[in-house]
Amino acid sequence: MSWNAIPLRGAASISRVANIYEVQDLRAPSTRYRIKVLERALGDFLAVPNLCVKTRTGEPDWIAGLGRTELEALEDAIARMGEALGAAERLTPDDFEWSDPHDF
Repeated sequence: MSWNAIPLRGAASISRVANIYEVQDLRAPSTRYRIKVLERALGDFLAVPNLCVKTRTGEPDWIAGLGRTELEALEDAIARMGEALGAAERLTPDDFEWSDPHDF
């Protein structure tokens, strides 16, 4: 039996952590952030960074990458994070929100 065929007994969904990557980007605080790639039960992949750039109003603007493969999702997440980091005029540590460290 495969992990995605396990009866969920009332749970909504199940995903498997495929990998965690560390990305170095000098525009980000501490110059590094992580991306966790999840394989979803349907067979596609979701890549979630542990960092986001806040909107002009100070709200976190979380992004994610999607793909048919682990690498497609990772590439999509890196591209979206690059867009978010590049769109900001000048970034300070207060312009970012970090996820809970226990999530990564």
